[in-house]
Amino acid sequence: MSSIQSFYHKDSTPSRSCKPHNPENEAFTQAEIEAARRPLTQSWRPKGVYEEVTIAELQPGPAKVRFKARIVNFSAATHGRGRGRSALPENFHTLIVKDDTGVVLLKLLSSGSDQDFLKLGTLVTVWTGFVADYSAAHVAYSNFRIPFVSLMISIHPSAGSTSCIRFHNESNPSQDTTELCRVPLNYDNFINLSQVPGLMSLKAYISSGYDDNQDAHILVCVFSAGPRLTVWSKDKQKDLELIEVRVFDETCNNCVLKLWEDKVSSAKSWVANQTILLITNPILKHSIRSNGLVELGIGSSSMVEVDPDFPDADWLRHMAAARTRKESVHIPFPVDIWDVDAAIHGPGRTLYTLADIDEYVREVPEVVFTGKLNLLITGVSIVEQCRKRQLCCFECCNIPLYSHNANATCKNCLKTHELSLNPKIIGSLTDETGSVAAGKLIWSDRAWTELLFGNNNTAPAEAVHTQATHVFSELADDSHADRGVVAVKNGDDNGDVSIKKEKSDSVEIEYEKHFLGDDIFDDLDDLDDPFDDLQPQEVVAKQSYESWKVLTRLDNDSLRDVEERLLYSRVTLTFGWSPRVGRLCVLGVEW
Repeated sequence: MSSIQSFYHKDSTPSRSCKPHNPENEAFTQAEIEAARRPLTQSWRPKGVYEEVTIAELQPGPAKVRFKARIVNFSAATHGRGRGRSALPENFHTLIVKDDTGVVLLKLLSSGSDQDFLKLGTLVTVWTGFVADYSAAHVAYSNFRIPFVSLMISIHPSAGSTSCIRFHNESNPSQDTTELCRVPLNYDNFINLSQVPGLMSLKAYISSGYDDNQDAHILVCVFSAGPRLTVWSKDKQKDLELIEVRVFDETCNNCVLKLWEDKVSSAKSWVANQTILLITNPILKHSIRSNGLVELGIGSSSMVEVDPDFPDADWLRHMAAARTRKESVHIPFPVDIWDVDAAIHGPGRTLYTLADIDEYVREVPEVVFTGKLNLLITGVSIVEQCRKRQLCCFECCNIPLYSHNANATCKNCLKTHELSLNPKIIGSLTDETGSVAAGKLIWSDRAWTELLFGNNNTAPAEAVHTQATHVFSELADDSHADRGVVAVKNGDDNGDVSIKKEKSDSVEIEYEKHFLGDDIFDDLDDLDDPFDDLQPQEVVAKQSYESWKVLTRLDNDSLRDVEERLLYSRVTLTFGWSPRVGRLCVLGVEW
């Protein structure tokens, strides 16, 4: 009879040939770790069939559905830092999304690396297997209400989950998704001139609209976005990120929209005078700044629709574009519209008057053409703009940038830009049929150079000689003060300039060129190696002549000479017209 002990066997000692235990072999792979850390970047295949619906068709309960919507408000996960009065969990992102039919609240489980996807106006696709009721208990506990929200969806992104979300990248304008989910709620597309209920002008909302309208809407256009700031909060006892966005409409242009913390990155893609915002229930700060700006904000019950699609938004965008063309201090010269050489030297060179151009453009608005204009310069203000330190100009962050130099740094975004000559240095230009006001023409760099220095064998010789004398004098002082190089200038009444440089008593190089000729510095590349250190001066001098930027190096006496010679002079302008630009563009100048 067997005993109980016979059923148990003593484990044998493992053989020495067995491999020792290696914990590294049991660790997760890098791909598995990345999938856990960034689940939204991993591929996800839905199990089963998900019916495509709109938000208005959602019903509480279990159902496999999917829909597209855009983010109109969100609150990033705080990860233990607290949400204040909100009843939502701290490790969840809270997203309010809408399509053309309704609004729904999303609770997205945070993985710690998905906050970069959260931006106002982003298009998302949501898959879910269950839709919950956003009951009144949430509203009572959190002490705030979200307009139009009655349903809530929880999303836990993972390979085996029945719910997922995808953030669409709309940087490519050719995608078909750019026009999805942009119609405001309660707007009827089938009724002409339909209005969004509760839509108010910015001035009316600031005056009294915030008092008696719980779901007020304001439609504004972005004017400029300021730099990202760091502000110390006394209430939260920590630094907070802030960006201030100037907004306006046809009634008010002194408002600033303040975006805090997680919403700062949303303003990065907004374009000045193009991006339209439809804001529901904005927060208004009743105190007004010393500079007269009124502060607006986005609260938990607010919604921000970026670039909504309805007639009022289109009208405001066109109004902003017209305002930009009227008030802009700098319009970049357009490229790849006209054949400049053919317009200046080609056979089809038609001489127009200002009245001819006005009549032609009104008859054929879409026409693109070039021609010639013979105009009289009746005003020049080079010295005046120089005294104001506004000889050169540019626009950055929708803010005018002036400087006496050809380069300047924007104080808003800290980017360095190459400036253009201020078009207001030339006053009115007239002919026998009309005139063009100061600053209304768009000049190319070539046109500026030909206007100020003349083209081949046509500019006043004395003016060129005076300019060359000052330029080479300054270049000699600046470029070779420490290298023992002396530049000697001689000029005659015919415009010939002789430049002599001395390196030592035994070495002399002398160039005598016609200052107005095309081959003025052709021999620079033929310099012998022992004199290579002299070449930079010649290169700088050549660049100074070939660009209008030499004007920034002249003193007041030289600028006054240039101004006197331009005033009441007749010049022939080669112009180009395109409806895309809406202004006459000067391609070249003939004396």
